[in-house]
Amino acid sequence: MSLQVVLLVLSAAYAFAENPEMAMDKMSDDELRAFRQQKVAELKHRAQEVRSEQVADGAIYPRIFFCTVYYTPKESGFTAERGFDATPIIAPGLHGRKYPRDFLLAVKKEGFGRINEAVDGRSYIRWMGDRRYAFADAPVGRRGEVLVPRRSCAISSRNKFLRQHAQLKIKSQTVNEETGSDEWFVCDTGAGVHPLQIDLYWGEDEPRGAIGRQRARPRGTWMEYAFEVEVTAKR
Repeated sequence: MSLQVVLLVLSAAYAFAENPEMAMDKMSDDELRAFRQQKVAELKHRAQEVRSEQVADGAIYPRIFFCTVYYTPKESGFTAERGFDATPIIAPGLHGRKYPRDFLLAVKKEGFGRINEAVDGRSYIRWMGDRRYAFADAPVGRRGEVLVPRRSCAISSRNKFLRQHAQLKIKSQTVNEETGSDEWFVCDTGAGVHPLQIDLYWGEDEPRGAIGRQRARPRGTWMEYAFEVEVTAKR
C-alpha cells in the first residue's frame, strides 16, 4: 500500500471520528433508511419526555429535532454524460419548450428548478401540481417569500413546537460546518416533512449523482441528515 493511500485512509478515519454523521454518506439506501427510522423513533420518544428551556431570547429545544437539506436543481447538471435521462420532453405549462426528463422529475420533487436559458425573463420552472409546470421568477415558500440559501427552512404543518416565520438558531456540528450558518428563518412547509424535521434550503446546485438518493442531494455537500440538533426558537 502506498504512502498516499495510507494518508487518505487515515484522513477519512480522522474525519469520521471528528464528525460521525459523515458515515451516513457511505451507507446504502437500505442501511440509511433503517438508521433514520431508529434515530427518528428515539427523537419522538425524547420529545414526549423533555420540556423546552425558557431563556431571555426564546425557548431552547434540546436535541429533539433532526435536519435535512433541500435545494433548487439546475438544469445544467442533468446530462447523459452524468448518467441522467436527458431526453428532451414537453410538459403542460411550458409552452412547448423541452427540458431533460430527469430534470423535470427533480423539479416535481423539489418544487423549483433553475433553467439554462430564461424564458420571458424568468429563469426558473416550478411544479404546480396536477401534472403541470410554470415558469417562475424565483424559488419561493408556501406563502410567497423568496427562499434565501442557507437561511430559509421548512417545517411540517404538524410541528407542535415551532411556527411559521420563527427565527431559529440551530446548534449542530454538521449543519454549522456544512451550511456555514446557524441562523434560520421558517418560511416554507413541506407535505412530506416529519413533525420533528427541519428542512434547510441549500440553494441552487446540480444533483450529486444519477443513482438512488443521490438524485435528491445537492452536489456541494455530503450532508443528508443531522440528528439531535439543539434549536433555539427566538422571540
